[in-house]
Amino acid sequence: MNWSARQGPRPTRGNSVEFLIDNEAAWGRLAEEVGSARRSVRCMLFLLDLPHVRMSFDERIVGRPGAPGSTRLEERLVSAARRGAEVSLLLNHVEPAISPVNTSRPVERFFKRRGVPARVRLRRFHTPQAAPIHAKVFLVDDAVAFSIGSMFTQEFFDCTAHHLDDPRRGHVRWRSAIRVPAHDVSARITGPAVADLDATFRLHWNLSGPADLPEFAPPAEAAQGDLSAQVTRTLHGGRFPDLPGGETGILESYLNAIANAKEFIYLENQYLTSDDIVDALVDALRGNDRLHLIALINNRPDIPRYTQWQPEALERLYSSLSGPDAAERIGIYTLWSHEHGSIIRTHVHSKAAVVDDTWATVGSANLDGLSLAASEHARAAAWPVRLAGRVVGAFGPENPDDVRSTEVNLAIADFDGDRPESTRARIADLRRRLWSEHLGLDLTAPELHDPPDGGWNSLWRVRAEAKLRRLRRSPGEPSASRVLPFPRQGTRIPDGVDKSATYLRELGVATDAVEVRERFRSFSFDKGAWKRR
Repeated sequence: MNWSARQGPRPTRGNSVEFLIDNEAAWGRLAEEVGSARRSVRCMLFLLDLPHVRMSFDERIVGRPGAPGSTRLEERLVSAARRGAEVSLLLNHVEPAISPVNTSRPVERFFKRRGVPARVRLRRFHTPQAAPIHAKVFLVDDAVAFSIGSMFTQEFFDCTAHHLDDPRRGHVRWRSAIRVPAHDVSARITGPAVADLDATFRLHWNLSGPADLPEFAPPAEAAQGDLSAQVTRTLHGGRFPDLPGGETGILESYLNAIANAKEFIYLENQYLTSDDIVDALVDALRGNDRLHLIALINNRPDIPRYTQWQPEALERLYSSLSGPDAAERIGIYTLWSHEHGSIIRTHVHSKAAVVDDTWATVGSANLDGLSLAASEHARAAAWPVRLAGRVVGAFGPENPDDVRSTEVNLAIADFDGDRPESTRARIADLRRRLWSEHLGLDLTAPELHDPPDGGWNSLWRVRAEAKLRRLRRSPGEPSASRVLPFPRQGTRIPDGVDKSATYLRELGVATDAVEVRERFRSFSFDKGAWKRR
């Protein structure tokens, strides 16, 4: 089977990958590595919201002003620089300049105030709003790399419990976009793939200034593993001299995996609007009557027009199969946090997928055009919107087909065909960890190891229906499962289901018997106290 993408770096052997589920784990692990850096730290980020981001917490913070025991990324970077490490930080600077994505100026001011500008170098990556660096990549001492799922704003801090309220999420402010619990997946990587991630960083660094970084030099004792991995990328067309067409390697990787699928495709992603992905899923489902599709997405996409485009994509999927086959083989679900008679949607921010326990990917790419092929807004928006975007610089002057964000994913598969069992075991472990959290099952539960007679979607359907029955009959009593089915009427998605109360009512939940919340409580680190609602 051809799992690898032809575009971008080739698959490498000898990698070790640690999957980090939710940001309590991912940010904490990253803070540890940066805190021990000796030679270099390189990172390319969507944004860094200073001084509001805490990476980890060692002590109770309610009732204790100043969040004692918390760790800040910028302070870890300062400490690394003072130990002699070269710190290179690349941040977006988008047009129009008033965008909330632009955080380079306050970050630069911070390092100047701390007196380490010579060893902390910051570059601005100038780009239109529609095509930013969306990847969040860290490289430490040329030995360890991280692909982090979330942007660095405090509202994305969360643990696997996804409580309705968690003081560690800090206070809701103007930059806050989701204001609900968030689920994400990141990865820590060692081995040859680190060099490919470093090359991706340098590609952007060198476009923003002189090519002045020391050569990549992994330590002789660099950790090795037993996984084959491929760094896949999405790159803007017409921007990089050696890649005039850019890259759409992440899309290619997904399309290969979908075409190879035999038993199941599992997607968890912030959006599902990509025509290319939906077309491939339709073809795969029609061509294999044993194939199951399970997708965990959001009912409320946070980008204009996606609330229209995503339901259209779901309707195309359901229309691809007829009769009961659609319900049995296609499962679309959302995540919810339910406590003490209150319920709130949990935002799926992860960009992860598993196919047949033989291929997996984790990274920054959403399943939309902007992350995979070309911005739907640049391609399909009404002409007044496109014109306004050009005037303010949000789309740039480029061919709309070239307008893509920078994305980086890591794909895991048995690319060489010589380690099928060990690769399958690692990918299956990731799947079980994710499903254990979502379905409310113990990690050792036999249901997570072998598919039931009706296929994997029947397991999800049973767990979702159990939660739904509890909500209908005893809305004050939470259930272990966190998933609910996406409402539909035949193949049609009802209007208004991007609103939580409407979504629940379409599922037959009496919303006057449960508090349907739209945001978590805001907490002040400075005062160590909850803010009034």
